[in-house]
Amino acid sequence: MSGSTNNSTIIGSGSDSITLNIAEDQAQGVDARFTVNVDGQQVGGVQTATAAQSSGQTNTFTFNGDWAPGQHNVTVTFANNFLYPGTAGDRNLYVDGVTYDGQTVSNTTTPIYQSPLFPPNSNQGNVYGNATFAVNDTTALPAGFTGNPTSTPAPVTVGSGADTLALNMAEDPYLGDAQFTVSVDGQQVGGVQTTTAVVGEGQSQEFDVKGNFGSGTHNVAVTFLNDKVGGYYPAGTPGLPATGQWALDTADRNLYVMGMSLDGGAPAAGAPWELSSDGTQTFSVTAGTNPAATGAGSGLFASDGAAATGNNAAITPASLTAGTTTSGFGTSTGTSTGGSTGGSAGAPPGGSTGGSTGATVGTTPAVAAGVSGSAPSTQDFSVPAAANTGTTTGTTSGTTPGNSAALWSSQQSTYVSGATHHHHS
Repeated sequence: MSGSTNNSTIIGSGSDSITLNIAEDQAQGVDARFTVNVDGQQVGGVQTATAAQSSGQTNTFTFNGDWAPGQHNVTVTFANNFLYPGTAGDRNLYVDGVTYDGQTVSNTTTPIYQSPLFPPNSNQGNVYGNATFAVNDTTALPAGFTGNPTSTPAPVTVGSGADTLALNMAEDPYLGDAQFTVSVDGQQVGGVQTTTAVVGEGQSQEFDVKGNFGSGTHNVAVTFLNDKVGGYYPAGTPGLPATGQWALDTADRNLYVMGMSLDGGAPAAGAPWELSSDGTQTFSVTAGTNPAATGAGSGLFASDGAAATGNNAAITPASLTAGTTTSGFGTSTGTSTGGSTGGSAGAPPGGSTGGSTGATVGTTPAVAAGVSGSAPSTQDFSVPAAANTGTTTGTTSGTTPGNSAALWSSQQSTYVSGATHHHHS
């Protein structure tokens, strides 16, 4: 994107440099914040954008360090998304250009519209709330290089034995850090563990769990021990179901299993996974052939095995499928032929009982009627371009504002400043 720069910031020191042109949509008087990770290691702290995307301005952030020759992944994570139904303001982050050691990596705009969100909150697939750019280093490390400073927590070794279960963990901290235990095939390994990696900053912390597990497939159980909620949204808050209590996102401790692998084998299916209350989540993991291997394969960073690419805020065509989808905010059922979910039934989040019914034929997503006369801003979700070859029909019986859970999930919008999700208790 072209435009003027209203300030520049330099972070760190070293022979290599990553330069980002960043802009924002401000909301509620608060600017967009973000972090930068290189191969899973955070560079510097939380940064703040102040240049308005609408004005064509950008802030320039230069992150210096020493990275080895070869390919690296630079990940920008949006830390404080905001969108609230019935409230003005939609905070967003934009990466308007990337260079590495003076070479252009990207000269187009990559928007990031949401904070990190993981199953079970995301029933349309994983939405990481970040954008990742592959860069190539062609310069040698300087003599005496001992590593780049990072705020990402150091790895932890648990237990002893010939095999290594590499487990990546993260948290939403609140009045203390998240604690958990790990069991392999029903046997707990080590004691109570504590992670200090903040998911909203794009961090994950590796726990290398040692034991004599052997070859083949094993069951790994992660148990969250100390969930804590400091308050709840008032009854009748727009966008939330009328019954039950819903935890304040800024006062809610949670645990995330970002990924795992055993002896260098394939990453376990089902991760990332969020534990939003005390309890256990079980994963099946198959051993590889390298007992010394680490790196849990969270899918977020190159060093973790499978790197994300491009704009992860985009909805993939696979998310536009027919059937019933469920989120923490309600259930949406629709019919779709070659296109998107076509309406909702039941009690959509924040909407009227009965909601709307309809059918969609085509390739573009349908927005159910009855959303206070207008659909949510299209900038809150990005759908791959496709020709609109069909029509949408439907009827509405609802009278209160709200979205169907299917639309909610496709937006992956985040409510309340800095929040990532709402949890029912």
